[in-house]
Amino acid sequence: MKKVLLTAGALMLWTGTVCAADMVRMPAEDYKAIMKSLDALQQRVVELESNKGIAAPAPAARPAARPAAPMSGADSERLDQLSDDINNIYDTLDQVETKTLKDRVNFGAEYRLRYDSYAYKDLIITDWSNSTQSVHTTEHDDDNFTNRFRINMDANISKSLKFHARLTAYHAWGDHDQHDVVNFNNDGNAAHVLGDDGLKVDRFYVDWIPQGFPIPVAITVGRHPSTEGPPAEFKEDRQRQSTYPSLIFDGEADGIVATLGLERYIKLQNAGLRLAYGKFYRSDMNSTDVSWLDNDNTKDADIAAAFFEGKVPFVNNSLMVFSYAHVFDLPAAFVDGTGLVLSSPTATDGLILGDMDIYGAHFQAADIANIGLDFYVSGSINETNPNDDPANLATGYSMLTLTPGVPAAAVTEVEDHTGWGVVAGLRYTMPIKALNNPKLGFEYNHGSQYHFTPTLGANELYNKFATRGNAYEVYYIQPVGRELFFRVGLTHIEYDYTGSGMPVGQPYKLDDLMKPDGTIGYDTTMDNIYMLMDVRF
Repeated sequence: MKKVLLTAGALMLWTGTVCAADMVRMPAEDYKAIMKSLDALQQRVVELESNKGIAAPAPAARPAARPAAPMSGADSERLDQLSDDINNIYDTLDQVETKTLKDRVNFGAEYRLRYDSYAYKDLIITDWSNSTQSVHTTEHDDDNFTNRFRINMDANISKSLKFHARLTAYHAWGDHDQHDVVNFNNDGNAAHVLGDDGLKVDRFYVDWIPQGFPIPVAITVGRHPSTEGPPAEFKEDRQRQSTYPSLIFDGEADGIVATLGLERYIKLQNAGLRLAYGKFYRSDMNSTDVSWLDNDNTKDADIAAAFFEGKVPFVNNSLMVFSYAHVFDLPAAFVDGTGLVLSSPTATDGLILGDMDIYGAHFQAADIANIGLDFYVSGSINETNPNDDPANLATGYSMLTLTPGVPAAAVTEVEDHTGWGVVAGLRYTMPIKALNNPKLGFEYNHGSQYHFTPTLGANELYNKFATRGNAYEVYYIQPVGRELFFRVGLTHIEYDYTGSGMPVGQPYKLDDLMKPDGTIGYDTTMDNIYMLMDVRF
């Protein structure tokens, strides 16, 4: 009897909550069928209990209650059948509740196993605790296994509201100390660098498409889809995942984006203009993150950007994106785990380098001329606009560019610099049905002496697109159905200048630097062989 009453109570509470919150709705026929079954079952329990002779509670003066009359075999069978019916009702409730939830929110998951084997030559390693550097003629790391798990969510809240989210856990096999590693990690790449096995927020945002505007408008608010952008989808063997080309920005950004649909006005297919605002870094005196230092004079680093995109005229399955981004008050407040400040805390402008402009153009086309060939090319130009206080960069310059053979003298003047980078690639789908049409790809990228873009959220353990030099990659993708594929690849990087991926410090040409043994010139390279398995469902 208790189980039936609990079942009925739970059902009433559940349906009442659903109606009150107006979150999910049970079909009327399912509700009526369940209630009818519960009424019939409850009536059968009452009849059985009245027939089996269960005693009433004992009077207070009696030491014990009178035992119940023995239950007949028929009654026992009926109770067993009743128990089965109740369990079936529970199963039905679970199915209905699960269905109504899935009708509102779609869930998916991804798992990736990756193995990397590195080999470095002339590797310069900096010990930030005492501002010294050591040179390793060769360095190998042949045992890098990593797990990455993601939960994807999306929901059509209403005709004009859509929700998207992705949670990520990214962890090296058997490594329990990643949360103590200082790798210039911050809120812009927390879900894309190795850490503990807890879930981190990769992206979550709402698309609002207001009605009645003369120009179609979509407002995106939250943590942007700003990682793994074009052309990453070719190597990842999936659809486009980000608003921004990877060479311009690849990281986790919070902000707001307004997208204007322009196709009907300029007669360019898929034409749109995106206006974005977000934060690259927020100064917070209460922060406990050892990767960034907060200071009374440090300002927030904001980003304002504009992106125009559309289909390349007369080219099927194509995309072009023209980008501009301005970073305000780029911070230089790097700090290591010992608390060593790598910039001047006494600077009159705080720990601020200045501003930076980033310009970009991206073009891609898939299945060119229906022969299975994909092609893409991206270019970027970055221009710095440092502030007028040389002391602001003095300590930062000397420490971040401390290199054997280079004096660690403070910089006495601040100069503007311009850098540039380019990425190009090909991918070919081989028409071999017996192998599920595998793909073979090649990618090349180059960065100049002052090349820099915010790409801290790169997929690899190294930031290939940040290279000041040349990087080459060849890979093979083997699909095993829609949910599973394998990829093997080889990456070779030739570094021409110091400071790849760093926005601060004078980059020195490696060929001109003196080694500890007195010889001139470094031949700094990295080779990596990797294999990965990717499952999506």
